[in-house]
Order: sequence, then C-alpha cells, then structure tokens
Amino acid sequence: MNVEGELSIRIALRGNAVAEVAIASTRPRVADKLLAGKPVEEALALVPTLFSICGRAQANAAQLAVQAAQGAVPDAAALAARSRAVEAEIAQEYLWRALLDWPRATGREPATAALAVALAALTGADATALRSVVESEVLGEPVEQWLDSHVAGFEIWIARAHTAAAAHLAQVQRDGPRHGVGNVALLPPFAQPATAAAIVEGLAHDADYDRAPHIDGKPAETGALARLRQQALVEGRLRAYSTSTLTRLVARVTELAQIVAGRPPAAPFVGCRMLGPNRGLGWVETARGLLLHAVELDGLRVKSYRIVAPTEWNFHPRGALVAGLLGAHIAEEAELRRRADWLVQALDPCVGYTLELTHA
Repeated sequence: MNVEGELSIRIALRGNAVAEVAIASTRPRVADKLLAGKPVEEALALVPTLFSICGRAQANAAQLAVQAAQGAVPDAAALAARSRAVEAEIAQEYLWRALLDWPRATGREPATAALAVALAALTGADATALRSVVESEVLGEPVEQWLDSHVAGFEIWIARAHTAAAAHLAQVQRDGPRHGVGNVALLPPFAQPATAAAIVEGLAHDADYDRAPHIDGKPAETGALARLRQQALVEGRLRAYSTSTLTRLVARVTELAQIVAGRPPAAPFVGCRMLGPNRGLGWVETARGLLLHAVELDGLRVKSYRIVAPTEWNFHPRGALVAGLLGAHIAEEAELRRRADWLVQALDPCVGYTLELTHA
C-alpha cells in the first residue's frame, strides 16, 4: 500500500522576480484513518508498508511512540541500536543521490556498480567496503580529510571536480552560491527541552500541526543543515553563503562522511517521550529531517495516531522552499526552473513534485 501523494509547486513571476510561491499537497492524512482501532502489533507492522521512502525510520518512530505510550522507555543500548539502523538508512539515501542523480546532472554515467557495493556494505555492516566506495566515488579523498577541511580545502575540492558529487556542487556554486537563502530558522535538536516542549505544545493544541508544523508559530527548516550547523566546514559555508542550496548540499555530503567515519552525531538521532497516560511520542532524524509519530492507546489498540514528516517542515506554506525562492531575480525562466529544482532536491521531499511557472 502506498499513500504518499505529491507536492504541486507553483511559482508566480512578476517581471523578472518571483512574486509568489504556493505549495499544494495531495499527501493524505491517513495515519489515523488506517491505524486507529487496530491492535498495536498490527499497526506497528503496517506503518513501514505505508511509505516507500524511509521505511526503517517510520518503523522506529512508531515503535518508540508505542513504547513511550506503554511506559516502557528504552534504555541507552536499545536507543543506540536504533540510531545505528537510522544512520544506515540516512547513508543509503545520500548515496542514491550522490551515485545516481548527481552523475546524471553532470552528464556522467550513474555509478550503479558502486551503489550496489555500498548498499551491500550497509546491509552487511561492512564499514571498510562502505568507506572505500564513499572515498573513491563521492569524496575523491579520505573521509577524515573532508571532515577536517575548511573553506579553502572545499574550494580546492570543488575546483578539481574529481567525482560527480564535486562536479554537481560546482554547478550549483557557479549558478549562484547564495541561491536558495531564506529567513527561516534552522530547527534546533528535538533533544533540547525547549524544542521538544514547543513541538509537544503545537501537537496538543493545533489540529493542523501535522500539515504545517512550527515552533511557537514560526516555520523551521529540518535536515542535515540543521543538524550539522556547528560542524566546521558546514559552519564556514553558513557564514559565507547562509542557508543556500549549496550549503545544504555540503551538509548532506558532510553527514555521509561523518556516518562513514563512525563519528557520533552532535545530538541523538532517535528518542521518545511520554505525553501522558497511554500517550507517547517517538522521534527519528532522517536524511530529510525530523520525523515525529504520536500515538494514544486504548488498552492493546490504537486510539489515535499522528505523523509529522520532514516534508511538512521544509515545504510549509511559509517554510524553507518558499523563503528560498520568494523575491529571487532571474534573467530567464529556464534559470529559475533550474534553481528551483536544485533547491527542491536539496530539501528533498519524501514524495514526488511538479513545478509550474506562471506570471502574476
């Protein structure tokens, strides 16, 4: 069963500037309809089948939410095991982009054989084979060299363009290193008490929170850039180019390198919390950002269920995509379409999208 829907993005031009950006979603709110009333074990088995993307993250978020609702908060070892599984899925998502999509964008052949080796390495927990693929096919250098580099090293990497990833980021940089910059704040880690409290408050009092999530009424951007804002290379790109498409892509490559190098994340990737009697919240960081599952139980059955996906954060009506395009000046429509596509891909919705240009 696939119930994902798609995004319809309409960009209206007035003269040579973007005057309006509207996002319509056909993503149905099916979690409660499909899961309410079902036995807990049946609901948990059903959740990952509903989504073709990030199924492992969805399953973990569901299990954590149910555990919290039952008062069975997992210990550190259990959370660490879930975190490793989530990290592997994040790496898989990044590798698909770096080895299939980015080569096509630069006129190169997709690295299908290398991707197959990397996916087998992830499945078999073969860290050596995974590192080899990432170093040779994505970075073109040792992961430690990438992670310890600063702005000058990154510029040299871009200029050499030894890999499709470097060539694609060079494309984006040439097109405009500040394209995609907006005024939407980066979402703080859910593990921070203030962040968790604001989100829980929103879920409790806003019936549309799963459609347009916010922090104290304001949209926020989630994903690799939000998680790695203090990492040296990413922080340097943020200082130079702010929250641009280029900076977002740098963050994704950097997070892949961190996972391969075995470096721990700056904040936990998974967790849960009790929301009250028989109510629990599970949260998981995915390649696209923060995923939330909230459940209320009635004995051994699901009473209600809500999911807040990363796409709803980044493609909020006033969110990162809209802010990154609104007011942009262009020379021709083909330029805008290219920039918009790259920004959408950097924010990476978990569903397909269509892009329409009109004149206001």
